[in-house]
Formats: sequence, structure tokens, C-alpha cells
Amino acid sequence: MDYTRILVALSLSHGRDAAFDRALSLAQVSGADLYLLHAVPADYPFSYRAAERLQRLARFRERAAAAGVNVQTIQQHGDPAEIIVLHGNALSVDLIVMGTGRRTGWAQFRKASVGERVIHLTERPALVVRDDTHPDAAFENVLVAVDLAPGATQVIDAAVRLAGSDVRRLTVLHALDSIEAASDVRHPARWLVPEYRGHVLDDARRRLQAMLPAGIDRDIAVELRVVPGPVAETIGKQAAALDAHLIVVARTRRFTRLGSNTLRVLRRGDRTLLVLPPSASAETTDVQPPQMRAA
Repeated sequence: MDYTRILVALSLSHGRDAAFDRALSLAQVSGADLYLLHAVPADYPFSYRAAERLQRLARFRERAAAAGVNVQTIQQHGDPAEIIVLHGNALSVDLIVMGTGRRTGWAQFRKASVGERVIHLTERPALVVRDDTHPDAAFENVLVAVDLAPGATQVIDAAVRLAGSDVRRLTVLHALDSIEAASDVRHPARWLVPEYRGHVLDDARRRLQAMLPAGIDRDIAVELRVVPGPVAETIGKQAAALDAHLIVVARTRRFTRLGSNTLRVLRRGDRTLLVLPPSASAETTDVQPPQMRAA
């Protein structure tokens, strides 16, 4: 890993901050500078729980210093998501690390979380760490969900880069939620024809194989999966079946609050998620091939 600057957004929600644990580990391995950011929401006074906030920042600074990591602390009053994005840009960080809890039922739709809004706004890679993640958990089993656009190779590279030497198993997934444009559909039963279905799946597998980076460590077990089904649901089911430690997806430019597959994976998942912005996935177009829609 060659990170040089990592920004971690801290909170006061829990006694332990899983995002800090992960960010510190990444900074220690890569030799990156670590920036600890605490954004006080605008609807609270800046003095809200100030003593507790300062104590936590001091404790985190001590831990970073003991680990040999250069660290700086930042506090600011305002909209947390906008502050995180602002400092991520100002510092030119390589990675933003945030924590999140799992929201269920209507809670996940009433209001976008800070993490969701950061992912929506930022043009930098963002790592979303679940609050219950064990601090020493390694990314040994990684699931990368890709479409078949040219940028898929960069997405796979980013996954291996983040996991580093820990990764032992890499699964590259392409979810087929439709196979042809509506204007081309002559009969809905066409997808049920075994020959046609087999042709589409085999073609997707060949394209995935061609996108694999040449420099993947031979000690990493690589598996390609092409699975028909809704993108977000398929990613979640495959991650659970594989017991993936890390899910990696690339956000498309057609990102919307309710319609994004990325947000659906974030809301429904219970695993650490790395989200790459469109620029990181080297997208050349906003339109995917109609027969091959994916993550």
C-alpha cells in the first residue's frame, strides 16, 4: 500500500471507534500521515461534549504516536459530511475512513447518514467501517463487484492495494440484472433459453478474465463469478455466502440517493465497504452496455 495521507472521521457515538482502528492500521503499514477529524454538527453548540471530545482526540493521538504514525487533529463546526469532503480535498488525502452502524427498516430511508452523503459528494476513495468490526480483523477474503467498463481493472487494483499482504482470496463479481435493452426485447422468455443464457454468462466471464490485472500475487486465490440478479441484492448474498471481509464497489456518475446500488449495499450490508469514485474507476461514459448492467 502506498497511501500518503489518510483522513479518518471520528464520532462520539461509541467508546471504541472502529474507523480509527482501521485507519491507524493502514497508516502504520503504509507510512501515511493520519488526520483525525471531528465535525461537530451545526445543530449542536461547538462546546457540546467538548471535554469528552478532547479526551478522545488526545487518546487517539497518543495511540498514533506510539505506533510511529504522524498525526494531526482537526475540529470544525458545521455540516459533518461537507466538512469531511472539504478537508479530504484540502489535504489531498488518498483515503477517507468513516464508521457506520447498520440502520434497519424505514430508518435507512428517512434521512441519509453522514457516510452516505460523503460517498455522494466526494471524489476520493472512502472506506466505510462497521462499528462492530474487530480492530485486528484482516482483509483476507475480498469481494470486488464490477461492471464491464474499462475501469474495472483499476477497481480490482484498488481492492488488492487496500487489503495488502493480508488478502488470500479475491472474488471478482459481475451481477447481471438485465441482459438487453428494452427496445431489443422480442420475448421475455428469451432469457430462459439455455443456449442464450449460457452465451451471455460465458461472454461476461471472458470479459472479466481479460480485465484481471497482470500483477496479482500468485498466492492469492482468484475466482470470477457472473451471477444473474439485482445488483445490490446479488452483492449482499454473495458477500454473505463467501463470508467476505471487504466489499469493493465503484460508484457510477449516475448516482442518486435512492437509486444507487452503492447505497443499497451500504445500507443493507454488515461488512466493511470500500467505495471508489467515478474518477478512480476511469469511467469513459455514463452509459453501461445495455445487456451488461452491473455494480
